[in-house]
Amino acid sequence: MNVFRVIRLPDIFTLSNVVFGFLAILAAGKAWGGSFPQYAVVFILLAAIADGLDGFLARKVGGSPLGANLDSLADLISFGTAPVFLAISTFHLPPHIWPVGIFFLLCGTLRLARFNIVSGKSDQFFEGLPIPAAGIALSASVLLGRPTLTILLMLLLALLMVSSVPYPKIRDLRVMTVLGAIFLVVGLALFWQRDMHDILEATLVVIALISLYLTSPVVISRLRKEK
Repeated sequence: MNVFRVIRLPDIFTLSNVVFGFLAILAAGKAWGGSFPQYAVVFILLAAIADGLDGFLARKVGGSPLGANLDSLADLISFGTAPVFLAISTFHLPPHIWPVGIFFLLCGTLRLARFNIVSGKSDQFFEGLPIPAAGIALSASVLLGRPTLTILLMLLLALLMVSSVPYPKIRDLRVMTVLGAIFLVVGLALFWQRDMHDILEATLVVIALISLYLTSPVVISRLRKEK
């Protein structure tokens, strides 16, 4: 199979996801002469936008034979590896904490593998927390500057990813557009702002959105009971 001949438009955005994930790792490290955690978060948010676009386009125009597996590989880089590396490098976490990051990465890998098997069983819900939501939440928490919080969140998010808790699939174009616009505005704010207060405000917007999604299973469960 000639991979360049089977690539379709959705795959271009999936590959962009890979690129943004790699740029996030470079920004979190010292490849640019220093560590820039806020830039890493910007690239992870851009990866999330690309991830949303590739899924939307795949449903509209159809995907390629590479689509599903390519998407999982991209997500593992952008929302698994990059956020963990960002947390470890920003807070200079000692080696005895690294297993927590490895646990997050392994749970994310298992979550993606399970998704590839059961993704067609429900059009409304994911089984377990999607790794993009987990990666965004983890990376945003780093900008709060509280390593203990980030470590605890890493454990919680890892467990939620491999859980059977149902999380809604966001496929409404209007909702996706609003979320994409918010991520883009927050990303621009993080990119241009140097004042920590402004960076914190932009970070809290992302955390608020992800928190709503994290608690969505509770809301859904209550609504079902009321019915």
